[in-house]
Parts: sequence; structure tokens; C-alpha cells
Amino acid sequence: MLLDIDYNSKENRIYIYTTKKIIKKDFKPYLYIDADKNTINKFIDEEEPQLKEYITAIERVKKIIINLNDIENPYKNRTVEKTLSKITTDHPKDIPKLRKLQKIKANQRLANFPNGKIGTTYEHDIPFTKRYLIDNNKNIDLLNYNNIPDLKAVSFDMEVHFKDREPEPEKDAILMTSFYSHDKKINKKIKKVITYKPFEHESVEIVKDEKELIKKTMELLKQYNIIYTYNGDNFDFPYLKRRAEHLKIPLNFGENHKLKLSKGGMNLKSAISGIVHIDLYPIARRTLNLTKYKLEDVSKELFNIEKLEVGHHNIVPLWNNNNPKLVEYSLQDAEYTYKIGEYFLPLEIMFSNIVGQCLFDISRMSSSNMVEYLLLKHSFNKNYLAPNRPYGNEYQNRLKEGYEGGYVKEPIKGMHDNIVSMDFRALYPSIIISYNISPDTINCPCCGDTNDKILGYWFCKKKIGIIPEILKDLIERRKNIKDVLKNKNTTENNKDDNNKNNNENYKLLNYEQQSIKILANSFYGYMAYPRARWYSKECAEVITHLGRAYIRKTIEEAENNGFNVIYADTDGLYAILDENKNKNTNKENILNKTIKFLNEINRELPEKMELEFEGYYKRGIFITKKRYALIDENNKIIVKGLEFVRRDWSNIAKKTQKKVLNTLLKEGDVETAKQIIKDTINDLKNLPQSKIGESPGGDKKINPKDLIIYKQLTKDISEYSTATPHIAVAKKMRDRGDRLKIGDVIGFVIVNGSSPISERATIPEQATNYDANYYIDNQVLPPVLRIMEAIGITKDELKNNNKQITLDNFF
Repeated sequence: MLLDIDYNSKENRIYIYTTKKIIKKDFKPYLYIDADKNTINKFIDEEEPQLKEYITAIERVKKIIINLNDIENPYKNRTVEKTLSKITTDHPKDIPKLRKLQKIKANQRLANFPNGKIGTTYEHDIPFTKRYLIDNNKNIDLLNYNNIPDLKAVSFDMEVHFKDREPEPEKDAILMTSFYSHDKKINKKIKKVITYKPFEHESVEIVKDEKELIKKTMELLKQYNIIYTYNGDNFDFPYLKRRAEHLKIPLNFGENHKLKLSKGGMNLKSAISGIVHIDLYPIARRTLNLTKYKLEDVSKELFNIEKLEVGHHNIVPLWNNNNPKLVEYSLQDAEYTYKIGEYFLPLEIMFSNIVGQCLFDISRMSSSNMVEYLLLKHSFNKNYLAPNRPYGNEYQNRLKEGYEGGYVKEPIKGMHDNIVSMDFRALYPSIIISYNISPDTINCPCCGDTNDKILGYWFCKKKIGIIPEILKDLIERRKNIKDVLKNKNTTENNKDDNNKNNNENYKLLNYEQQSIKILANSFYGYMAYPRARWYSKECAEVITHLGRAYIRKTIEEAENNGFNVIYADTDGLYAILDENKNKNTNKENILNKTIKFLNEINRELPEKMELEFEGYYKRGIFITKKRYALIDENNKIIVKGLEFVRRDWSNIAKKTQKKVLNTLLKEGDVETAKQIIKDTINDLKNLPQSKIGESPGGDKKINPKDLIIYKQLTKDISEYSTATPHIAVAKKMRDRGDRLKIGDVIGFVIVNGSSPISERATIPEQATNYDANYYIDNQVLPPVLRIMEAIGITKDELKNNNKQITLDNFF
């Protein structure tokens, strides 16, 4: 069972690392070119003779090419079989050199070759190891949770010495490394901190010096199959490597296990051959919707646990004083990293198995990237030639293309009771399958006389497209899994052991259906993505057009059946019973009518499309498009688009809004909601001027920490031309030695003064003398006013205690 894959440049062979051994394979890199063999040889002889030494073979092969251009031409086949030249070379590094064949194609000297011309090169930019997995996808046994071996996993974290500046490996020592693992066979937790200073802590192993620490760290890590880190790609492993080089220590993780650093977009990738390094930071950013993505934020979100806080600037003082708090802090980093790793591992293994790429790469892929590699695998199996990625003008032209997105109905503002939600199950994937929408089926010459044109386009009715074919398989697979899960819920076994096994099997199947759902829902976005190989603005445009048509038709049918649709967005709607058409609008009646309506409308929909009952809600508040809040029967509150689920507001704003929403949704008490706002304003005006982290004292209800506002760095600090509060603070943090990178979230507090806001933005732990008026006018009032105004309360009424408001005002 494949664990990892690598290319050994010295031996010029593929290394396949399984859970038991290393398998070495001969595999040659190649590309395709649209030119015949004689033309290529003649061109090389006369124009680029040095290319001859890189070519080991030229073979004529037949491939099916998808024509992504000339969509308007009804006589142009979308797919054509064409004979190309497959050029093989010895080394992956030779592929870019052979692309010179394409770069010279516009040269006038090509007139010397009347029997042919040098054309486009294809599949020249697929990484070598990924190419191997694509070509051998039917013979590779990837990790699969249905039959997974015992994998030894460990988490790794380290603390370094730095003060008042960014740490530098050539100057700043590694102080300690921490590890956490769980041996499931014997149910034993392993906690260890390696350091070279005496700390009073049971998990500490003391070594001679930093050199010994690095050697011990490598010895420990190489015993495991999987290493979890949190930002290990960009910090831990690059720092460890450079520090080892500075100390002249060979960084040895064992024979055939080399640490390799490579560039991956804006970030680094840190790989150890044969050991799967999973950096959880990009997975958390891809999967979770949080304000900040520090380790403590993700731990809080997933497990509701509070992590010990130690600022970077406190590490050196704790180290100098041999304070065991530093050991506990480092150990907690490792423990929570391990917990997060174990949480995400099953889902990542499922992605790896479906897409057909190794776990290391999958864990760093976006959903669009996964879709592309799934398409590459499927294309190889069908003998399709993968389209090239766009470059230069082609990419720029794609960026300029636009089309209308999904339909969003303006909500009926206010508070509503007894709400049902209905949505289409996988609307866009269902549309793609039902209408056979794909770049290789659009405007095919065989079906051009059809009357079923959509926006002037039509789709082949005789041959299924590459994207609908993959989606059909995925959705059928997910449906079968969900049927099994449904049966497991209704046939629980009484025996404890069987229950345990059933629960474990249930979880694994649930992970699989989740991964399929994420992939299936990513195909529409992929076709609309300007950098996609299988890009098609026309297909994406048709999909959203049909989506709008179906949701509008559903709204019309719902209202004809006695519902009042209060909001709709892309693939779902919220409705109440129309009082003018229904004598009884209570819960029982609306649920009965909903079931009857769903049965009727689903009989009219295409086979793969289904409108489903999503949920019943006791009450909801609808404000504007994409901004609303609901409460279900279990008093769970669902919030969409409002400030307390967004990162760019302070906690005082989020907490006040949350209290107001809770009061309105749970109790329907408008007067209490108004008083909450007034109390918050008064508390802000009377807040003692204490530092962040200090208790506010007395009976005050506001913690100074709740005044921190967060903003993300979207580019390098030096690239910002205007002075904004978070950039002003980011510069101060950088100057004191904090490590900052693109994507980091900067916290700041606004203090009193008459200077511009950016000049009054302060590092939170240094802030005193808060500007209460700023927080009242710019943080507290704007988000709650949106809610109160939606239910008919004006700003003036909020300031007036005399007028009594009840629910009767809103219904």
C-alpha cells in the first residue's frame, strides 16, 4: 500500500514507499507535440541541434483532443482523434528544454519545413511523480480507510531563541523540540520534550547541547510513517534544515529519507522522502471558516479546548528562568497539533484514494486542484489529451470574461415564525449530469439541429462528456454510501463490540461521503476558474442560468401551493405558510404541506435532480441578501453573513450582536434586546483603562481583549501604499521580532487621541486608554442596527426607553 512517492535523481528512478518496503521503478518522462517525426528531426538538425541529446525516443501515438476553442463553430468537432508525437527523455529536468520546440513555432524560419510545422506541446507541465501515479493509477494501491494498515503518527513542534526581531537560523538557537503520539495498539500516549537545559517537568529529556538536540529529533522523527506539524512547511522544517547546516550537522532521517524543500506558490513545501509530512495549517485554512488560524484558534474550534498562551516575546525570559511553563506550552503545541492531525487524516486519505495522488500532495491541494488531478487520471484512462493551462494573453482574456451567477431573492425583512428550508441536492452537479454539460460536449456537430438550445448553446445527446461521466460516478457512489449509513442508523446491534465496530465503520463511510460531496460540488467552480485546463466560461454560464431557472420555478410552484417564500439563494429557499391561503400556519401543518409539495415537484424534475427538506426553524430574522439568522427546534442558532461569523469585527461587536440575536430568536423579546445594546454602550464608557490580559476589575462585563480588531495581511507589508490600522501595527510587530507572512491576521486596538485612526492603532498588549466612542460608533452600533432596523426599530427608538415594543409589531 503506497505511503509516499519520490524521484531519486542520482539513480534516475521512481521510489515508491509502501508501509513495508521501498519499490524502485523505471519510468521515463515525456511530452506530446503536434508535429510529425520527420519535421521534428529536421527542425532539430537545422535549428536546435543541442536538443538531440535529450531525446531518447519519438513515438507516433493517437490521442483524443478536446477542442476548447471555436465554440461558436457548429461544424467543429469538440473531440477529435489526432496522431501526435510522444517525445521521451531520460530526466524530468530535460522536459523544459524540449519545450523549445514549441517556443520557436512562430519563427519565420519554419517556412523551411513545407511538409509540416512544429505545433503545440502538451502535458509538459505535469510533475514527474504525479505523472507516474496518473499513468499507473489502475495498478497503484493507495491508502484506503476501508483497509488501512497501522500507521505510526507523531506531531512535532519546536521553540527557537529570538528577541525583538525575526529569528534567523544562522544566529538563533533551537531551544527545544516537542513530540506527541498515541500508540493505539497498547493505548499509550507518548509525550516528550527534548532540550539542553534542566526543566522540572516529567516529559523532559535533557541532552548535552543543541547539536545533540537536532540529532535526537531526527532519530525520533524517522521512526514514524506520518509527521504532523502546524506551519511546518514554512517554519519548523526549513529552520531545522538551515540550523543543522549552520552547525555542520548532516540532516539524516535515514537512508533514502531526505528532507527536501520546494516552492509551492507563495509558500514552501517540506517533504521527507518515505515519511508523510502533513502540515495542518493549509488544511485548516481550506476546511474551516475562522477569524484567525493560529493553532489555539483551530483547537478551540474543533475541540473547544483553551491552549496555554505564551507570546513569542515571552519565550526567551521563560527559557532564561528555566520556567516549566515553556515546556508545557511547547508540549501543548505538539499535543493539539496531533489531535488536529488525527481529526483531518481520514478525510485526507479519502481524497487521496479518490483523486489518485499521494497523501503529502493531497494535503496541500485546493479543491480545484483535486478536481484537475481527478480529470487528469480519468483522461489518461480514456486516452484523452489533457488541455494545457493558460498563459499570458489567454489567461488575461479569461479573467475579463464574466457572466451572471446564481439567483438570490431579496428577503422579506423582519422576524418570521415556523420556517421550512428546502434545497436542491447537489444542484450544479445534478444540472451538469442532466444536461451533459462539459467542454467536450458543447455545440457538438452531431446535435446542432436540436431545439433544446440554452443561451444559444447545446450539448451532445449521443455521447457522455468527461465531466458528467466522473460526476455521475461520484454521485452514485455517494448515494450508495448514504443508503448504507441510513441502514446502519436503523439496525444498531446490541453487543458493545459490534457497536464499536459499527460506529468506526460509520465514521469512515461518513468521511468518504463528505469527501465525495466536496469534490462533486467543486466541478462547477473549476470550469469557471481561469487557470483551469478544462476551463469553459460557456459551460459555467449555462449551469448558473439553469440553476436560476430551477430555483425561480420552484419559488413560483411553492407560492402556488400556499407558501410564502421569504428568501432564496442559488439552490435553496426558506418559506412560511401564507396566512391568506392557510387557516393554520403552525409547525405540524407546514411540515405536512412541505412533504406533499416536495413529492409533487420532484416528479417534475429531471431524474438526477431532487428538492429536499433541509430543516424546520422556530424563528428567523432576515436582513438583506445573504444576511440572516435562524433558530432550530434544539435552540441551535445558525448565522449567515452577519458580523459575529466574520473576522473583521472585534469581539465586543460580535458578542453584543450575538446576545441581541439570542434574545430575539429564543425569546422574541425586543425590549431586552434594546437594553442589551444600551448596557454595552454604558459599559464601554465606564471601562477601566487596563492592559489587554488584565482583569477589568469590579463588576464590569467587558474584557479589554474584546476590543481587539482583526485584519488579514493579503500581501507583503512593504507592498501596502496606504496607511491602515492593521499595517501600522504589523510594522510595529515586525520591528519587535514577530514572524509575519501573507495570510496572517493582525490584531489591533484603537486608543484615544485626535490623530488619524492608523496612528492610534496599537499592539493589543501595549494598549491602554481605549477610545470608547470609536468602539460605540464603529464597532457596536453598526452590526446591531442592521438587525434592529430589519424588524422595524430605528436608531432613535433605541435611544428612547419610553416606547414599548412587542412581537405584535412584526407579525
